Amino acid sequence: MRIPVRSFGSEVGTPTVPELAEWLKEKRGVEADLTTYRLDRSLGAQEGVAVPAAGGVFYGERVSGAFLGMEEGVLVGEPGIDPAAVADDARFVVGRRKDAWVALPAPRMLGFRDASIGDEEEFSETIAALYTRLMREMRDQGVQGHVLIADEADAIELEVLAGRKTLFFPRDQRTFDLELLLEYQSDLVLPAAALDRAPDLMERFRVRRLILLDAEGRDLATAAAELADPDMLEAGGYCEESCSDYWKDLVDRAIIPR
Repeated sequence: MRIPVRSFGSEVGTPTVPELAEWLKEKRGVEADLTTYRLDRSLGAQEGVAVPAAGGVFYGERVSGAFLGMEEGVLVGEPGIDPAAVADDARFVVGRRKDAWVALPAPRMLGFRDASIGDEEEFSETIAALYTRLMREMRDQGVQGHVLIADEADAIELEVLAGRKTLFFPRDQRTFDLELLLEYQSDLVLPAAALDRAPDLMERFRVRRLILLDAEGRDLATAAAELADPDMLEAGGYCEESCSDYWKDLVDRAIIPR
């Protein structure tokens, strides 16, 4: 039985000048830059992935540039957004794959600081609300949903941003509070090697879907036999480097032997 694979993003390094020049030749007539290249490359290797996601932490540079009232990451004026660049990216991604999501860092990972509002909670709520607007602009262009990559759980971000079309990805499970996440999100994301954490979490929280990162067939078989119906299972992936074969290997492994 084949289990669907979900992407939480793919990081893409800086290309050499000849690589970028060759890619730009292929994109004649398309307004493109280094971020567009990375979006394209992050998505290109995800053949066979049921829920692909263009982007990764690298996409934070574009997101940061969309915020108004900022100087070098510090809010000094009236907060706002200019969604033009992210809307262009969304159209580009959807042109590649109509079923694609977009992965980007959660707000805390951008390291924004406040020198205007004067209240930490209000500042966090403001940034999260602007994130909501940016993501809505991308979904208006056809993006199916968003992955928010995070190393720490933030209650304000979770309350404002978690939803059916926005999935938080706990990248560093040593520092991320999964219990707090599951108060807002019904998708449990665990490394396959940490499957033994699932029974306790699934008993205490309503889990709609169990997503095992970098799973082997035996991990999925164990989960299906002991924890969840197969239709609640997905194999998840997040590629940080050398992604050319990563997704193919993950798709090939996402099978429960009969």
